[in-house]
Amino acid sequence: MVKRLVLGLVGVFVSLLGLAVFAGGAVILTIFGSDGQARVPIGTVRTDSGRAVVLTDFQISSDTPVRIDEAWFDLQIEVTSQQPLFAGVAPKGESLDYLQGVPYELVTTIDSSSDTFDQVTIPGDRVPESPAEQPFWTGVAEGSDITVAWPVSDTDTTLVLMNEDASRGVDAVVWVLVTVAWAGTAAIGMLIAGLVLLIIAIVVLVLAFRAGSDRAAAQLPTGT
Repeated sequence: MVKRLVLGLVGVFVSLLGLAVFAGGAVILTIFGSDGQARVPIGTVRTDSGRAVVLTDFQISSDTPVRIDEAWFDLQIEVTSQQPLFAGVAPKGESLDYLQGVPYELVTTIDSSSDTFDQVTIPGDRVPESPAEQPFWTGVAEGSDITVAWPVSDTDTTLVLMNEDASRGVDAVVWVLVTVAWAGTAAIGMLIAGLVLLIIAIVVLVLAFRAGSDRAAAQLPTGT
């Protein structure tokens, strides 16, 4: 009786543990995929009369159950557009100096946990020099589907989106790409570990059932 009880309790505990580990792996795999990358939409940024859209004050949300270590992940911003765009990453001061007197949209207070942001129209009438010829960019990409690296939790950096010829009218959809290199491997490992634990739990529960059956058989009266 004691053996059956102990085996039953162990089987139930291992099965619950296996389910928890398997579920955790499934959640991580759903969020990050096998490549460890989560894609979060921010929204559409647009200016009809301006010559640029400037994104700044980007923050990683801290509203998470565990503390986020910036060393855990890489952060990128993906930009898609119907027409080829220039995207440049630069210190805020230098990019705003470049756009002094130029009409543009300033997008601020972007949070990775939300698809809302603040957008302010900055007036002007100056035509800027070609953005691709400027020396202060720390990262540059050109095209209709581009990705640029973004420093994590750095509010002194800007992303400037412009037409390649600095003409008026910029329209783009912005996404956040968070890459956790170990997430895919960890998720698959958790799925496998969860399955192994569930198999062990089934074996233990079968042994518990057999222990009870053997005891019942032993107590049956023997014929004369």
